[in-house]
Amino acid sequence: MLFLGNQKVTNLLKKSQGSGNISHAYIFSGPEHVGKFTLAKMFALHLIEGSNLDLEMEKTSKDALLDLITIAPEITEKNGVAKQRDIPIESIRDAQKSLSLFPYHGKYKILIIDDAHKLNVAAQNALLKILEEPNPTTIIILVTSNEDKILPTVKSRCQIINFGLVDDAEMLEFFPQNLVSLSAGRPGLAKIMGENEDEMVFRSEAVGNLNKIISGSLNERFSLAEQLSKDVSKTSDMLNCWLWEMRKKALVSEDSERKNVYAGMEKIQKSLETLKNTNANGRLVLETLFMDL
Repeated sequence: MLFLGNQKVTNLLKKSQGSGNISHAYIFSGPEHVGKFTLAKMFALHLIEGSNLDLEMEKTSKDALLDLITIAPEITEKNGVAKQRDIPIESIRDAQKSLSLFPYHGKYKILIIDDAHKLNVAAQNALLKILEEPNPTTIIILVTSNEDKILPTVKSRCQIINFGLVDDAEMLEFFPQNLVSLSAGRPGLAKIMGENEDEMVFRSEAVGNLNKIISGSLNERFSLAEQLSKDVSKTSDMLNCWLWEMRKKALVSEDSERKNVYAGMEKIQKSLETLKNTNANGRLVLETLFMDL
């Protein structure tokens, strides 16, 4: 396992370990692919082992894994499109049974829920019951890139740990320039692109299409809208790439230009929500967006 960046977070966790001030529940919140789940697993295994957090840990104790429970959304695929399903209440009930048992190996039994924003309401309410009556040998870590989807009653019983993007300079020690540029501060994404050429090609094309829209003629924009409207799911992923590219641009822009960039991001976000949540004509949505960018 490899973890980069977010030194404030790692220092906080190390300090809490050193003082013995361990919370019974955490929310690791922040952008996708910045290492939240990786650090959650590192932290959990060290707590189980009773050792200090080591960010260069490469070997995992098989015994420690006996006390680690992980839950993540099931991935389904239809017509070549992968989609996450909600995490059902049954998953929480199964985890609760495991958490009720005394640790096999270490001091704690730890539950990590990846993409916890995919917990449906019933599952979150079941989780709330566990949080309301914490077992002294149980720790729960929720990992999410969409904290707003977590019920306030659940959040109020967790210590929230906020993650940010990783500096390019730190990432350049491990990844080539092209991957660093495309990943926009997300080392997990750089790793994925390094292992999957199709993913790197897709994101390179996404950046190229954004540049075409910004500098292209009206006819070129309409032509691209027609092309992209044929696969709304893939285009939604592309719009998400654009949001990251524009966010990166906003960070280095002057104040006057930054307002325009944020305005463009807002238009992209609204179009993305329309494509995902309505039956609106995809081509018209994209044509309207491309004329406004």
